[in-house]
Amino acid sequence: MFYDEYELLELFESEPEELYQEGAGFYMYSKIDNLGFQILLYISQSENKCIISLSNDMYNWTLFDFELYHIESIRNENECLKIRGNSGKTEVDIQFKPRFSLTAIKLSD
Repeated sequence: MFYDEYELLELFESEPEELYQEGAGFYMYSKIDNLGFQILLYISQSENKCIISLSNDMYNWTLFDFELYHIESIRNENECLKIRGNSGKTEVDIQFKPRFSLTAIKLSD
């Protein structure tokens, strides 16, 4: 799995939180907008998988929650989180500005 830590730092505007034990390769990126929507990206380097979810704690609901396997790359391109995997069969694009929005999705085995 390829991703550039600096690109994700720029997009999420914060350092990732390392989960479990140091050096295990599990990370969580998080960002909350001014309306209370929170986007979370969990990365498991060893399993080549990620989990992405968008929720709003004020209203206590989740808009979406995907667990994606066989991830090949995670990129920031023009304020858009682009997740690619499974030899082109998985594509998820999430625009960060002006609001979080799911702009493209293709999920296949």
